[in-house]
Formats: sequence, C-alpha cells, structure tokens
Amino acid sequence: MTAFPRRRWLLGTSALSAALLLPGCGSIPFLGRRHEPGSCLPPSEEIPDEVHETVPDGVRAGVTEPSPDRRFLTSGFAVSPDGTLLAACESYDRWALDLADTYGLILWDTASGEVIQRISAPAQGAIAWHPDGTRLAVADGRHITIVDVEGELQWNLIGHELPRGRIANVLDVAYSPEGTQLASTSTDGTVRLWDMSGQQCAAGHILAPGRRSEARVSYSPDGSVLAVGATATWGEGDADNPPELWDPASGDGRTVLRDVHGIVFGLGHSGDGSLLALTHGPDSLTVIDPDGTMSEGPVTASTQFAELAVGSGSRVAIHSGEGELMIWDRATGDQMLLEDVSLDRMCWSPDESVLYALHHESGAAAWDGQDWRQFELP
Repeated sequence: MTAFPRRRWLLGTSALSAALLLPGCGSIPFLGRRHEPGSCLPPSEEIPDEVHETVPDGVRAGVTEPSPDRRFLTSGFAVSPDGTLLAACESYDRWALDLADTYGLILWDTASGEVIQRISAPAQGAIAWHPDGTRLAVADGRHITIVDVEGELQWNLIGHELPRGRIANVLDVAYSPEGTQLASTSTDGTVRLWDMSGQQCAAGHILAPGRRSEARVSYSPDGSVLAVGATATWGEGDADNPPELWDPASGDGRTVLRDVHGIVFGLGHSGDGSLLALTHGPDSLTVIDPDGTMSEGPVTASTQFAELAVGSGSRVAIHSGEGELMIWDRATGDQMLLEDVSLDRMCWSPDESVLYALHHESGAAAWDGQDWRQFELP
C-alpha cells in the first residue's frame, strides 16, 4: 500500500440533484439456450473432470508467466459479518515458482492484522461470507466451494457451463441476508440461485440476464430483490448495460433500469435498500431508492474500470484506476479525497468505521479515516 501524502476534504455537497421517476422499466424473459440444472456435491464426491475444463474449443487463452510479486487474486475480498475476519485468495504464482509450499484462502484477524488461517479450498476466486460468519462461498472457473472457517469442506456446487467464445469464470457470489440462498454469476451468461437453507444445499432457479456476462450480484437488505449488473470487460462502441432487478424467490424477471445510462462497472446495495450503480460514459454514480426515484452522487475523475464499495449505512467508496480514492457519506454529504492510492478491491467493515483494501502485491490494509495499517503477508 502506498503512502498517502496528499489529502483534502470536500464539504457541503449534501444536496443531490432532483430525483427522477423511473420510466421505461419492464420485465425480461429468459433468453438463449436451455441450461441444465446444477447440483450440490458433498465432500465425499469428486468434482467431475469436465467441470475443470474452462477454455472452450477455439478460444485462445493468454498465458501469464508466474511472478514472485503477485501474491493475491483480485477477484475476491470480503470481511466477515461480525467484522473480525477478512478473507482473500492467494495467487498460485509464488507456489509455482517454489517460493511457497502451498496457497489458498487467507483469513486475517482484523484487530491485529495477523494471518490466522490458510485454507486449501478447491476453489480460488470470488468470495462471499455466510451471514452467520461460520462459512464462506469461494468461486472458481465453473464451480463454487462452501467451506467453513476451520477449512472443512461442506459442498461443491457445480452447474455453470462452458461458455461460447469465452473462458469460464464465476465472477461473483453473494448470500441472501438470511443465508438461505446463494447467487452466483458466470461468464456463461447465467445467474444461478442455490438453496442453502439450514445445512442443506440444492440447485435453484437459473436466471438469464441481458446479453452480457454480469460481473456483480447484490441482494437488497430485506432479500426481496436481487440486483444483477456491471461488467469486467469493455470496448469502444459497447452498448449500455443497465442493471436488472430480479425476484430471487420466484426467479422471475422484474425490471431493467433503463434510465441508468453508460457502462456499469460497479453495483451494490446500501443498508436503506438503495441501489448504487457506478457508470462510465457518462461518468456518474446513480442512486436508485427503493421507491424507484433516482439521484446522482459524486465520482472520481475517471470511472472507467473503477471499484465501488457500498457500506451497510451511508458510506460509499470509489477508487479510480488513476489512484483516486473518494469517500462519500450519503447522510451528511461530506466527501474525502485521497490521492496516489494503489488498490484492486475494497470493502467496508460492518459499522463502516474501517475501509479494507486489497492489492495483488502488497496484500490487505485497513484505513480508519486517518491512517493506513498494513496486514501481515502469509
């Protein structure tokens, strides 16, 4: 984590632009080919070899040489519901170069910054904590692993398919607020819903959003709405990718937020049920209230491939690819801008008193509003 020599406060911007009613919304049907139902495999069952196939015929996969400096994957980073543990996945690089004996899912103690657990989970990628804090979902190319904080495997969820023309990758996972459902979104163009009631696991609805692979899934605080959207890829001439709202209980299409213009790169719910969407072209942060009214928030100088972290209360963080980190308090309107910040992922503590950041080389760090504290490297 770099030093932060320059910092300035931006105050007095509590008034947002006038809210807009949300016209042009409509339900959306299931699209594309028929998708086979998934399944939940207990620890006693092996993952089929075909699930490990992630590169379709005819697709050229770029080869990245292992680097001793690359320590962490940037696809997953999450703090536990009680705020005591922080999770991220190690990269295989140092293991491949014989600089480490193993690699896996790292758990830090947030109070001390010390590594307290390294879990060799079958999957390495996107991460979601169960609301009870006892287990995590960790995604990989075509499957999701459910593992507890002691490293015991509980389930392997398979079903995401080999996409056409793209490398298979489960991009994001999220538990419902009650922990009874898990949502996973993949480059195969589907969002799969898994029944996680009690200690059971079963495949549920398969959602087929718009024409793109959706990079983020987010449940509303009451669990009645699943927002699907954002992208991890972009090219000149790409059409807008407005977020979609689904009913996770029924799996029915609900609405397309067509008044959110531009390419959505970030998406997340706040504690009051508002959905925030960070877009490029135009660069904007759109706040969609539960009643459908829309307003605009502040953004960094650039939002292309920017990172968005929405807290459980009123705090929002935006990090641009150019090193700007903006903190916005929706309740007071106060803004804070940090410059020359290098990070790949970030998340808020449950009480929003700490912003956690992950960098693929330097690892995890915590910002308390004044100073950065670096966490131990595994």
